[in-house]
Order: sequence, then structure tokens, then C-alpha cells
Amino acid sequence: MSQIPQALAVLLAALPFLTALILMMCFNFSSGKALVISYVMAAVFALLIWKMKPGTVLASTAYGGLKAFDLLLIIGGAILLLNTLRTTGTMRTIAGVFNKVTPDPRIQAIIIGYLFGGFIEGAAGYGTPAAIAAPLLVGLGFPPALACSVALISNSMPVPFAAAGTPMNSNMVNLSSQVASSGQTLDSYTRAVTAKTVAYLGIAGIAVPVMVAAVVVIFGSKKRRMKSFLEVLPFAVFAGLLFIVPYMLLGTFLGPEFTSIASAAFSMLVAAVAARKKFLTPKVIWNFDANGPAAAGTTSPERTTAADSLRSHRRLTYGMAFRAWLPYMIIGLVLLMTRIPFFGLRQILSSISVSINHIGGEENLNYSFAPLYNPGIIPFFVTAVGTMIVCRSRLTASDVKGVFEKTGKQLLKIAVPLVCGMAMVQIMTGSAENASGLAGMLTLISVTLVGIFGSAFPVLSPVLGVFGAFVSGSCTVSGILFGPLQFETALSLGLSTASIMGLQMAGGAIGNMICIHNVVAVSSTAGITGKEGSIIRMNILPCAIYTSLTLLVYAVIH
Repeated sequence: MSQIPQALAVLLAALPFLTALILMMCFNFSSGKALVISYVMAAVFALLIWKMKPGTVLASTAYGGLKAFDLLLIIGGAILLLNTLRTTGTMRTIAGVFNKVTPDPRIQAIIIGYLFGGFIEGAAGYGTPAAIAAPLLVGLGFPPALACSVALISNSMPVPFAAAGTPMNSNMVNLSSQVASSGQTLDSYTRAVTAKTVAYLGIAGIAVPVMVAAVVVIFGSKKRRMKSFLEVLPFAVFAGLLFIVPYMLLGTFLGPEFTSIASAAFSMLVAAVAARKKFLTPKVIWNFDANGPAAAGTTSPERTTAADSLRSHRRLTYGMAFRAWLPYMIIGLVLLMTRIPFFGLRQILSSISVSINHIGGEENLNYSFAPLYNPGIIPFFVTAVGTMIVCRSRLTASDVKGVFEKTGKQLLKIAVPLVCGMAMVQIMTGSAENASGLAGMLTLISVTLVGIFGSAFPVLSPVLGVFGAFVSGSCTVSGILFGPLQFETALSLGLSTASIMGLQMAGGAIGNMICIHNVVAVSSTAGITGKEGSIIRMNILPCAIYTSLTLLVYAVIH
């Protein structure tokens, strides 16, 4: 039996988590550097303190890397498509379409930031919606800081189902061994957690378009704020319901792949038509006050460029608009055909797989890869290459090379934290089998949290999710860090693990409003690098409101 005191064992078990968070939050380490250090720390503790076999630690590392590979394919395909559309000018055409819908910035913020951003999140994810929506809003006349705030607040509810459900699926895969130990299948458990997540984020999410409208009015002008807000409130609620109703239905009955992309596509189309027909829109067109709180720094090269791009598309035709949206329509259709069992393609594509059983001789470490069922290949990669072929007259060989090089660089930044994070969690999960006499790392932490919070632990669940996203820049990484811990703690308390994981996913999504990496990325695309602090200050209250409403929904439905 181990002679290590219980308190010291708990501290050592939690130290890899705490180190990652402290390095990212207090010392501005990237998530990649922080998680490399945390992974090494977890491996060293596993070998020296928990006395795990070196082969088991290596096998757990390999297993985490293999699971990360699946996710990197999805992320890479989604980013490749987005970079292709940018290079071909398709994104500028989409911006021109929005410019024709309505001249009112309050409505533009809801349609572009909330609905279009939700659609891009469902298709690509990983911070791309805010980085796309903010420059579009700047080009339409928004103060850059306000455009960034709107884009980030909007990029919350769709996040768990980004890139065809990658954050949700990756976090469930990360829990696969724990789920199997509890006697559940991964598919059924994923659907259960998805249903909980859409309930929490969906019901509370009616506040998101309302907060977007409020932020635009409050920070965009010093005059008649309340009246201007009340004028747009009916349309904000209408747009919210358009998104939320299909969001909850799709998440509950079809799983995570379609939840964001399909509901956002439907709501964006209906809301755009409604705005064009002036349904529930304000009778008086509102505009920004030149002396409003967010007016500082409104002039930037990016703003001028975006505005010029929009003016160049004033003569948009229906054919141009259709062609611009065609890649995303294809993605939605392919996902629909390959994810619903009725069509028979799901079974065929998933049956073509490569399996590695008993990795490193470990009985519970089994990996299976179905390349044709991975959405990074079909439909993202195939659609991206198809777009390049169709638009070859507008692309040079140098352009195509640049698209792949840019995608590779972006993917490399994501790969390191994803691989290290998943490998770290697998080691901590596998530490239950050891020669030290200690309980597993996650078990020790969860037992301690149970003792501290008791039955009030659900209050902490979404806060951990928000905090993880804030410092790591990712709902996926937040779940990888805290998901296994939340699962074990829920089991210890006799709580529904699906409900607690739903709160974790909800918190990870809401944390995108203020996460450091996204704020830095979006401010740079809007041309206001150095204004990150003001953006975070604008978004802290909406983040706190959404988190509180999510907990209220949990309390009511349980």
C-alpha cells in the first residue's frame, strides 16, 4: 500500500489540470505548450507515484493520439473548405447577399452574427464564425470592437455541434472507456448527452439574440437606447425561436451532426426573408452614433476593404447567391444522407474500417477508423477539392498551394494541444490500474469534489466548462480537460452523468464568448489588435447571464 498522504495524492492527481490552466491563464502560454507540459507531468506521476507500467503509459498515449487523429481529419477538412471559399471570393459574395437583406444594424447583427455565425460554426467551427462574421459586420459599418463582441456572443449555442458535431463526439470518444464501464454504448450515451445539451443551451439560448441586440444598442449609441432595444426585441425573439426549435428537435432525435448546421441554415433563410419583407422589424431604421461608446477605432484598413468588397457585389443575382451557398448546401445534404440510418449509407460507409485491438497489450484500448465515414473526408475534403475544380478559372496553382499551406499551419496549432490533452486524459483514466495502492487520479479528484460540493456539484459543472474554454480557447479542449472528471464525480454523487456532461458541454460553449484565443483572433481580423480587454469586458455579463440561465433550466427540468 502507498504511504503517500491522501491530501498529497489528490494534489498530485489534480496538478496536470491545474498546471495547464495556470500556465494558460496567468502566464499566457499557448494551449499547445501548456498541455505538453501537463501531459509530461501526468506521465511522470503515473510512472513514479501511481507506479503504472511503462507499457501501459505508452499505450494510453498512443490511444489518445489515435483518437485525436480522427478529430484532426474533421477539423482539417472544415478549415480547408473555409480557406477555399475565402480564396475563391465566395465569402465576399455571401457578404453581399446579407447587405441586401436589411440596412438596420440591429437586424444585421442578429442575422449575420447569430444565424450566419451559427451556420459557419456548424460547418467549420474552431473560432472561424467569429473571425468571419466580425469583418462582415465591420464592412457594413459596425464599430470594430462592437462587431467582435457581437460575433463572440453569438458564437455560443452552436459550439458543441461545430464541424458536424466534432466537440460533442470528441468528448464522448474521450469518455469511451468510462462509458463502456458503466454498461452503456457510446452511441446511445452520445445521444443522451446531446439531448441534455440542447435542452440547457436551447431553452436558455433565447437570451442570446436578445443580448446581441442589447449590446448593439448600448455600445453603438448614447441616444434612445431603451426604445431602440424594445423596437428590435420582437425580431430578436422571433429569430431566436427560429433557431432554437429545430436545434432542440434535431439534437434530441438525430444526434449532434446536424444540430447547428441544419437549424442555423433554416433559421437564417426564414429570418432573411422575414427581414426583407419587414416582418417584426422596427419601422424606424436605427444607426450608430458617431460618439457612441464603441466608436473608438472604427477606421481601419480591414473596414475599408470589407466595405469595398460589399459595394462590388451590389449587382448580385440569384444565380451568384446560389453558387456561393452551393458548397454548404452540398455538405448539409451529404451529412443528412450519410448520418440517418434510413438511407443505408451510414452502415456501408462505417463498415469500411481499420481496427487496432488491444493497443500495447491493453485489453480495453481498442481503436477503429472508418475513413469514408469521417466527415473531414466526406463531405468536407471532397467539397473543398470540388470547389477548387469548379472555380479553377479563378485559382492559380499558387492559390491552391496557399490554401493547403494555410490549412496545414492552422491544423498544426490545433494538433499539439488536442493530441497531448487526449493522451493526458487517457493516462489519468488508466491510472486506476496501478501497483501503488492508490485510487485512480480521476477517482481521487472526484471524491474530493464530492466532499467539498456535495449535491451542489451541478452548480460547478458549467462554470468548469466556461473556465476551461476561457483559458484553452476550445469547447473541445475544455471537455477533454474536465469531462472525465465530471463523469466520475457524477457517478460518485449518484447524479445523471448525461446531465452533468450536458452542463459541461454547455459551459464550454458559453465560454467561447470570452475565451482568450478567440478574442485575440477576432480582434486581429477586425483590425483592432490591442482592444481585447474592452471586448472581454463587453462580453463578461452576457457570459454570466447565459451560464446562470443554463443552471436555472437544469434546476427546473430536473
